[in-house]
Amino acid sequence: MPREPESAHTQFCEVCDDEKPLGQFGRRKRTPNGRANVCRPCVKAANHKANRDPQVVRKRRDARLRRLYGITLADYERMGRQQRWRCAICGQKAAAGDRLVVDHHHDKPHGQAVRRLLCRGENSALGHFGDSSGRLDKGAQYLRRHGK
Repeated sequence: MPREPESAHTQFCEVCDDEKPLGQFGRRKRTPNGRANVCRPCVKAANHKANRDPQVVRKRRDARLRRLYGITLADYERMGRQQRWRCAICGQKAAAGDRLVVDHHHDKPHGQAVRRLLCRGENSALGHFGDSSGRLDKGAQYLRRHGK
């Protein structure tokens, strides 16, 4: 049974069992006092531990790829192997500690929009050109006239 805090401005953390000010707890609309049951330092420690677990990292990456692009982590890895882990535009490998990003068409339905894997720079460039081949051609002409 949970203990009663000494003040209306404190509560006990379910993990460390310390009484702390309400400001140490995240907001949760569903709880009676509008605060989480676990303090922020305990949540941070649990997340830090989970972020070092390779299985948790893979599961989170898979969930993110499914949510954003409609592909699985296995699909991403298959695409990466097919491209020899090189950017589909510049042919460079991703920098150390970085990974190739999923290039996708914004106007197509979820799951049908994925094109290839690109390095961050090339993906950003396409985004800045609004995925318009006409604008990209004009940019290339500009660089030929005024570039190196």
